[in-house]
Amino acid sequence: MKFLKTIRPLFFWSCLIAAHLAATTASHAQIKPSQEIGLDSSNPLTLSKEQALDFFLIELAIRENLSIDMLREAFRDVKYQTIARQYMVPASGSKGRKNWTSYRSNVMNTIRLDAGKRFLQEHHEFLNQLEKTSGVPMSLVVGILGVETVYGRNMGSFPVRDILTTFAFDYPPSANRVGREAMFKEQLRDHVLNCIDTLSLTTMSSDLLRACLIQEGSFAGAIGMPQFMPSSIRLYARDGNHDGKIDLRTSSEDAMQSIAQFLLAHGWKNGEPTYLPISSEMQASTILKELADGDPNPKLSLGQLKNQKIITSWPSSLDENSPALIVDLPRIEKDGSDKVDYLVGLRNFEVITQYNRSFFYAMSVTEFGQAVVQNGWSAKTTKPGKSPSINTGHHGHKR
Repeated sequence: MKFLKTIRPLFFWSCLIAAHLAATTASHAQIKPSQEIGLDSSNPLTLSKEQALDFFLIELAIRENLSIDMLREAFRDVKYQTIARQYMVPASGSKGRKNWTSYRSNVMNTIRLDAGKRFLQEHHEFLNQLEKTSGVPMSLVVGILGVETVYGRNMGSFPVRDILTTFAFDYPPSANRVGREAMFKEQLRDHVLNCIDTLSLTTMSSDLLRACLIQEGSFAGAIGMPQFMPSSIRLYARDGNHDGKIDLRTSSEDAMQSIAQFLLAHGWKNGEPTYLPISSEMQASTILKELADGDPNPKLSLGQLKNQKIITSWPSSLDENSPALIVDLPRIEKDGSDKVDYLVGLRNFEVITQYNRSFFYAMSVTEFGQAVVQNGWSAKTTKPGKSPSINTGHHGHKR
């Protein structure tokens, strides 16, 4: 059995290369595995990241009936992104204490809030219609766009092709490295296919494909105003302005429609709130600390929480069987002590965490969007300046 496990990868790649050679036409350069792949004879299962990328392109060419020449040319100048690798997995011990007060203040930046008001005024009619047809509140759409990129101001400056290639074939050492590399390979594949779909009505060439592939995005490879990963673009991106194409970089309508579609596809319930407050008297209850496990997947019900006297009532759109979770928001007091605020997260709260798994993120887009729509805010804002990105790489994001 050990022998079979050893030869299966070799057999797979041998068949893959043979199949490609058989399918290669006059317009495709012949692949010479012994010269171009250059397997290490002492350990044939060990590939460099460049060799692994080439195998990936061969497999993609076969599966999608694409020109391997075109793909190789579009990837010929890939630069592995050292800085992005550092952002993805910070050095051990560099992670600071979580502080909801600081995070919220960062979101409620004057520039971000003012930009949100202008965006709302410009697109109020579209947002109002989108809310009516989808059931997704305009405040949440406005909140996500504001927190993600300040309505397109900060969409990232990393070449998406190089980011995805880096994390697909050179992910930083970590406990989940294998799984993360597999995920980024899928993102890279979808990025290539998205670009090919975009260029299908034009004269296809390696130069046009390369230009699309190296468009700028976040350090994790997220694209456009809503910061969608390539797989989410394929699944959820929509043509909001009905011009026959999807453009998440410059079309606000496409971005708004796509966000609504993402939330609907992940289970958004029209008319249900996002969370319920917990009384100040209950905030110090030890049961809250025990139930707050940091998992955004609801494992409790409102009936259970009522039985434990955590809440006493809920809106008529909910019932005792409605799923719930305890959300913890740790903060640091002015004297340096640690405090935690708790609330009850509902089904729609969990839906928002599908966009970004952070509780801080889910609360911030909810509160920020509400502040914009209400045309004011009560929290103290930071001094004017460039609104920093709140995007932390979207770990676990199902985009």
